[in-house]
Amino acid sequence: MQGNFYNDAVIDPYMLERAEVMRGPVSVLYGKSSPGGLLNMVSKRPTTEPLKEIQFKMGTDSLFQTGFDFSDALDEEGVYSYRLTGLARSANAQQDRAEEQRYAIAPAFTWRPDDKTNFTFLSYFQNEPETGYYGWLPKEGTVEPLPNGKRLPTDFNEGAKNNTYSRNEKMVGYSFDHEFNDIFTVRQNLRYAENKVSQNSVYGYGVCSDPANGYSKQCAALAPADKGHYLARKYVVDDEKLQNFSVDTQLQSKFATGEVDHTLLTGVDFMRMRNDINAWFGYDDSVPLLDLYNPVYTDFDFASRDPATSGPYQILNKQKQTGLYVQDQAQWDKVLVTLGGRYDWADQESLNRTTGITSKRDDKQFTWRGGVNYLFDNGITPYFSYSESFEPASQTGENGKIFAPSKGKQYEAGVKYVPNDRPIVITGAVYQLTKTNNLMADPAGSFFSVEGGEIRARGVELEAKAALSASINVVGSYTYTDAEYTTDTTYKGNTPAQVPKHMASLWGDYTFFDGPLSGLTLGTGGRFTGSSYGDPANSFKVGSYTVVDALVRYDLARVGMAGSNVALHVNNLFDREYVASCFQTYGCFWGAERQVVATATFRF
Repeated sequence: MQGNFYNDAVIDPYMLERAEVMRGPVSVLYGKSSPGGLLNMVSKRPTTEPLKEIQFKMGTDSLFQTGFDFSDALDEEGVYSYRLTGLARSANAQQDRAEEQRYAIAPAFTWRPDDKTNFTFLSYFQNEPETGYYGWLPKEGTVEPLPNGKRLPTDFNEGAKNNTYSRNEKMVGYSFDHEFNDIFTVRQNLRYAENKVSQNSVYGYGVCSDPANGYSKQCAALAPADKGHYLARKYVVDDEKLQNFSVDTQLQSKFATGEVDHTLLTGVDFMRMRNDINAWFGYDDSVPLLDLYNPVYTDFDFASRDPATSGPYQILNKQKQTGLYVQDQAQWDKVLVTLGGRYDWADQESLNRTTGITSKRDDKQFTWRGGVNYLFDNGITPYFSYSESFEPASQTGENGKIFAPSKGKQYEAGVKYVPNDRPIVITGAVYQLTKTNNLMADPAGSFFSVEGGEIRARGVELEAKAALSASINVVGSYTYTDAEYTTDTTYKGNTPAQVPKHMASLWGDYTFFDGPLSGLTLGTGGRFTGSSYGDPANSFKVGSYTVVDALVRYDLARVGMAGSNVALHVNNLFDREYVASCFQTYGCFWGAERQVVATATFRF
């Protein structure tokens, strides 16, 4: 669920059963999605077996978190069951003067009248009085040194002393499936979600020598020698309320035509979104400059810019999307063919309450996907696929007009190796994807996005997982990405910002099963991210970096506490200082410092 400006939902990982990466355009079945794929987050569901878990976490930056997860059947037959998961978390952000607080609870209830019917009620409530740091720093002082030869500390916060950012989320819905017979199964998933954010923030907008600050009277008044170490700043005061309703109804049919087995999916989904935005955005010189050599922090007068009474950006965005889809997965002997299609109707409306102007846009689009696999007996499966995506924009430009939908295409060929006699999974793929009407930060410095033309990306993905023995596990991956703007009149031929060409990771762990160390697991690994461009103009690069992680875990089953464990996770073991990425000359992010987290999980 995403809205405009700053209104995005965040689900705590502890509240999830699992997270599945669905690569490539999957909009044929899932509606609005990007050509790169999506992350499918699966909520925890009630179990019929007793589950009682309590977890504690403590770590750097004053992290403290406690969570619980309880589930069981409510009757002897298991017709009714429940699950109740919750957590409370507090921590300091890496940046000075920024805090994080999160409280979440997720009640769930399942009704299984028979082995062919399942109805699960799901809900999620999360309150975050403080969400941490939401700012960025200039390339001067991060990627490049300041004029005095020094860089900003990795905990630097350029905001006002009274910056705040809160978020509140509510979700309720259900998942229903019923198997009529061996052929037909019907499924329906429904959800209503509401997300509120409230933000009062001062943030950096580049040093005064940056051309983006040519408008600033404060910068113009400085001596030329000082412009390289004074930071221009802007402000945002934003209240948003996002409401989203979605329902997906699907019929699955399993049948055969001669020697070909089919799994046919037909369905319809509907989504309605409403986002009410009241905001101030500070284009003026009302925020004092910040001397990066000797920063002095003060409160900012957010109260005089109350968006509820007089915000100049009062926008109501509405969006509806309906899709009909069908997909057939057919298998004949060792050949597996997938073919699917989808037709979407997307209606959008944006009302600017300040000007009284309403912008509307209606789009219709057919997308399809197809793929073929050959299943060899030795576990090798070569494949080829083609897929398309359709993603209506949920934002408007500074002129109040709704952006055109983004459309994507992807070709992919690869091979998977999953032998039956060994715990090994090896995959390799080459691909090309294109995406039109990409949105990017406005180079002119407004708070709105602008369309950035078409991006084409070609690449290679390699991944391997192997249990080399009962004790040793290894996971490794490598990606190569060659991306460029292909139609943009300004940036044609350039590489998009924040897209490294090379990325790689390697992880290995060893578990002791015998002797005095029985139950102990030791693990370590590294993550490499290659250099990337820091802005669409490709005017500067962000350097590559490698960080090392480590794990120590002890299975308490060895001392009679089955299902319980204690662990110590260390990310960025050697406390490497690095810039994670930049999206403009004024927008760079320090990478995460060393984080040490101790976790104790008890099941009883």
